Amino acid sequence: MQKIITKETIFELEIKKSKFISYSFLIESKEHSEALLTKIQQENKHASHVVYAVCFDLYNCKFSDANEPKGSAGWQIFNILRTKKITNSLIIVARYMYGSKLGLGLLQNSYKKAAIEVLNLSLVSDFKISYHYLCEIDLEKMNWVLQLIKKNGCSIQKKEFGLKLKIEFSCPMKLEENFELNFKEIIK
Repeated sequence: MQKIITKETIFELEIKKSKFISYSFLIESKEHSEALLTKIQQENKHASHVVYAVCFDLYNCKFSDANEPKGSAGWQIFNILRTKKITNSLIIVARYMYGSKLGLGLLQNSYKKAAIEVLNLSLVSDFKISYHYLCEIDLEKMNWVLQLIKKNGCSIQKKEFGLKLKIEFSCPMKLEENFELNFKEIIK
């Protein structure tokens, strides 16, 4: 099941005189994520690196190491979003260097820890994609339709009785195609 961030959060971590500030955001679109990234980059213009990972859905993700060694920063954040199936989300980590270099292993672990900790504070919750339907059907077909809705795990939001039944309901994304085929057969 996909998950989303429900609370935008900031987390700070200091490791060997390097300060990591991580941010989590729920995003609505590519443009929204770009605007947030630009804002955080401007707020952290003195940071040594501002890396990020963004996932719009499970298959449409992007990350940047921002001149850190390849795979040491943005990839670490992306991998966390991917393995936890977190979508519609942007994680940004700004790094301020005040001392010596960390070495590749510690650098990777630092970015990973900064991302994990900000997600732990971000209230991640399940996210279900559903299709919403509004139908008007003959009353003699009501029982068939209601059974089909129940059988397919759909949920009814509203029913109005009159000369016809007006029904408003939603179905989980994975079931909509099968549901629509069966539904079309009933209402013919």
